[in-house]
Amino acid sequence: MKSVAKRWWFWLLIVIAVAFVIVHAYLALWVRDYVNRKLSEIPGYRAHVAAVTLHLWRGAYQIHNIDIKKTSGKVPVPFFSAPLVDLSVQWHALIFEHAAVGNIEIYRAKMNLVNGPTPDTRQTEVDAPWAQKIKQLYPLKINRFAVHNGELHYRDFSKEPSVDVMADRLQMVAVNLTNSKKLSKSLIADIRMEGRPLREGNARAQISLDPYASRPTFAVNLEVADVPLPKLNDFAKAYGGFTFKEGTFKMAMEANAKNGGYQGYVEPVFDHMVIFNEQSMQNPATFVWEAILGALTQIIRNYPKDRFGTKVPFSGTFEHPTPDIIATIFNAFRNAFVQAFEGKLENWKKVPKVEPEKKQ
Repeated sequence: MKSVAKRWWFWLLIVIAVAFVIVHAYLALWVRDYVNRKLSEIPGYRAHVAAVTLHLWRGAYQIHNIDIKKTSGKVPVPFFSAPLVDLSVQWHALIFEHAAVGNIEIYRAKMNLVNGPTPDTRQTEVDAPWAQKIKQLYPLKINRFAVHNGELHYRDFSKEPSVDVMADRLQMVAVNLTNSKKLSKSLIADIRMEGRPLREGNARAQISLDPYASRPTFAVNLEVADVPLPKLNDFAKAYGGFTFKEGTFKMAMEANAKNGGYQGYVEPVFDHMVIFNEQSMQNPATFVWEAILGALTQIIRNYPKDRFGTKVPFSGTFEHPTPDIIATIFNAFRNAFVQAFEGKLENWKKVPKVEPEKKQ
């Protein structure tokens, strides 16, 4: 009798294990088809997910090889692609804080923002249908969002040569996006980013914001450094009609916003910049334009450091932005004759404090 009972339990466990594997595989296929169907409902785009893996013990599922392309136009590159997207529950928040929130982790993602003269040639906006579909795919509130080793491109195929300004090795972590005191001491979300512009420079940013404020409420610190200017030649030629022979670029920016208004500054700095390029002699108009620009930058250049820079203050409301042109010109001459700008923040760690909007 004991041997019969043992065999019965053994075969029962086998049946349960096989049933679990079958159900698990079926659920994974069903979730994959559901994701593909929902993403394909977005007007003007076609999406495809190769596979979905379920991790029930983590309360998570992983999307493999997602690819989203625009179909309503002439854009030759996908809008978004990633080999892996991981969506999971924050168990600590669920068990101890009774908050149903989760994480999204995206690995090696590529996004292409495309500019063009017509709507069919542009691919620049993430609008309301995208937000609705993300909620359908992931009903929990997102409290933590991270990007690992991402890549972002700004492209313009209407220019000659075509423009491709990019940054790779992008790392981003955003926390406390649910704006909840249950999960954080503050109602403010915190975002940290870093990356490598044009595959040679470096950039980093800190952002504090109130994600649920009725009007934009945030503080931003941004630094970009060690970008070789010749790497920007396609962009400069397309939009400015000139090219760089040599030099490096760096920039600092601080900005904050509340109550519908904002203020801040941008401080671009060009070291050892040479605009005049012998290759431009083949085009007389470009040759003359570059000669004029080169002469102007020589006049207001800081010669001890071989540096051209300025500081551009800006302020106003989001409906009526007002850059300070007079201050910009003054600061260009200040860089030349008084003190050279550095193109970096005086205190990187000191992000201005953001006060959460008071809810009525």
